[in-house]
Amino acid sequence: MIKMIKLELRRNNIRTYVIASIIIAVVMLGFLYLFAYAPKLEPNDKDLEIFLGYNNLIPLFGVLNMAAFCVLSAVMYSKFIIEDYSGKRPILLFSYPISRKKILFSKLSIVSIFTIFSMIMSNFIIFLIFGITEKSMNLASEDFTVAIMLQAIKITVVMAIIAASIGIIATSIGFIKKSVPTTIVSAVLLASLMCNIVANTTSSMTFMYIFSLIMVFVGILFSLNLIHKVNLMEVE
Repeated sequence: MIKMIKLELRRNNIRTYVIASIIIAVVMLGFLYLFAYAPKLEPNDKDLEIFLGYNNLIPLFGVLNMAAFCVLSAVMYSKFIIEDYSGKRPILLFSYPISRKKILFSKLSIVSIFTIFSMIMSNFIIFLIFGITEKSMNLASEDFTVAIMLQAIKITVVMAIIAASIGIIATSIGFIKKSVPTTIVSAVLLASLMCNIVANTTSSMTFMYIFSLIMVFVGILFSLNLIHKVNLMEVE
């Protein structure tokens, strides 16, 4: 399996997605500063009170970042899976003396691991920079403590798992018609739906843990369905 992963990394230039992750991190850092400063713009605006305090700010930021990495995950899956199993390309893949299941599983593993790892690293750096600078800039109404940083890490891990799961689900939908646009649009729609669900329940970490487990389970089901479809594919 490790050899298959190395082969996939050689076939697909992952540097582009690393750069994309860095760009997302820079943009999200800007959004975090904006969210923290928003209540100071209109102190009497009740709508902006949602950004007051880290208990609200961090989950809302996590949801937004999750949506960004959902799209990145869908783009990667489109390159690694949708394009590779479209047209005449499956002929090359199926000519390998390796089972179709292992080839597809290696592709799923690469994108899922990359999505989770890059989002966790991105958020860790973002919150580290924000935690160091926010006190001198007097942005938030409370100090950024170690406890808050740990909360941010927990939420980040949960959101990263959800992002990877949504990417797999969107890929399974896009695989039906072998359509890259369908995959990306499905990821955007699913991410928007998840944002509404999670944003309304960010105060309950227990619910977020349960929700992430449900998404993992659904992602596994869609992965198995995708593997089944690939095993039954016939090359024209």
